[in-house]
Amino acid sequence: MWITSENNIIRQPEGIRIGDVNHPASIFWCWSKEQLAEIGVKPYHPGEVPAGQRVTGAYTEEVDGEIYEHFNTEPIIEEPANDPV
Repeated sequence: MWITSENNIIRQPEGIRIGDVNHPASIFWCWSKEQLAEIGVKPYHPGEVPAGQRVTGAYTEEVDGEIYEHFNTEPIIEEPANDPV
């Protein structure tokens, strides 16, 4: 998975237009990570929310030229059901 500098997520290799240039899908397996970065495309790793947690915030960070999504979470607290007596 990749992300562009415009924050468009690319889930699978496909032809893309960057500026005035059309690029074929083959750039995703033929070009290096550094070559893709030169046109504003970086590997993207979406975050996951653990079961029983809810999202309270989100952020991304770049590590070694790759973008990682992270979530701040907290436990979901289920209210006890009000059973009639």
